[in-house]
Amino acid sequence: MTLSEFISSLINKGEVRVAHALQDFDEEEIRLAKVHLQQYYTDDINEMPGQAPPYDEKAALWAAAYLYRTIQFLLLRHLEATALTRYLPPFDDQQTPAASYSADLCLRYLPDIFLLAKGISPEDPLVTTLTALAAQWPLSAAAIPEVPAEGLSPILEHPSLKRTYIDRIILAKDYEKCRHPACLPMVEEALGMYAVQFWPQFKIDLTAS
Repeated sequence: MTLSEFISSLINKGEVRVAHALQDFDEEEIRLAKVHLQQYYTDDINEMPGQAPPYDEKAALWAAAYLYRTIQFLLLRHLEATALTRYLPPFDDQQTPAASYSADLCLRYLPDIFLLAKGISPEDPLVTTLTALAAQWPLSAAAIPEVPAEGLSPILEHPSLKRTYIDRIILAKDYEKCRHPACLPMVEEALGMYAVQFWPQFKIDLTAS
């Protein structure tokens, strides 16, 4: 399955396949992937609260390739751990609201992949790599309890991303993230009178450290 086919299947079917060997993506594959990602963004912004950030093609393409490679390393257990550095490079540009949202088009699947990787082998170098990745992209890692609520500036400075992040940590019932000083007022507002029904264990403690 090529990168463009991977993106299309992920969006339309929620299932993916990957090549059985690590190899660079060719120019046509990348061109088609960009087309799919642009359309994915255009469709996805209709589901965002308020006005979504503008599209960042570089971040979206990087995240799609990263997700593809991650699944390769997850499924193809014969791959050398030393290849992680080459095929899973960090994003080499500024993490703006646009980059955070565009990368999230694919990285929003990170919590499920992280859980699967930990279940297969908690000490796997891939888990270490994914933990570092998750810390750098808090919007996508909102549902990963091991990742603290840090580096939130690109998210909280944008109304649409802020609302999305708050919704995700509430849905994950992540108490530690929800009681973060920057998040707690918005969590209280979002839960409102429904807190008892949705999350009866949640207690507001303004004195908590």
